[in-house]
Amino acid sequence: MTSVNDLSGRPSGPWPDHIAGLLGGALRRLREEILAVSDDFPGLRVSHYRLLELIPPDGARITDLAEVALMTKQALGQHVDYLQGLGYTESDRLRADRRVRLVRRTARGEEAVAFSRAAIERVEALWADQLGPERYEEFREILRVIGA
Repeated sequence: MTSVNDLSGRPSGPWPDHIAGLLGGALRRLREEILAVSDDFPGLRVSHYRLLELIPPDGARITDLAEVALMTKQALGQHVDYLQGLGYTESDRLRADRRVRLVRRTARGEEAVAFSRAAIERVEALWADQLGPERYEEFREILRVIGA
């Protein structure tokens, strides 16, 4: 299908050199690199890997995960339900307070987290090769400062 507005390619106008466009391009490339070799984990997007990484080994309450992920409880609950349907998470209501839902990663979820971490390390190695180790470390430091 051909786009009438030709929105399928890179943004035109000021966006390619706009900081939001530059950061968006880097994030898009990161997502593409991570998902390029993720055939073993069908149905997962980068946001799902991130959520799985946020779950501590002993599990966490939906409310706490939502706060850390900067999401509403309802949206996070939908993601958890989706991940649970695929076998990456499990959840139980606490006996002491049936309103509280505790979420844990399954063994499959642990495998997805290990894959995600290895994929990010692979992307970092690619980018370090592309920029050179010193420039890449400088890039990381700049991101640390800006994100602080």
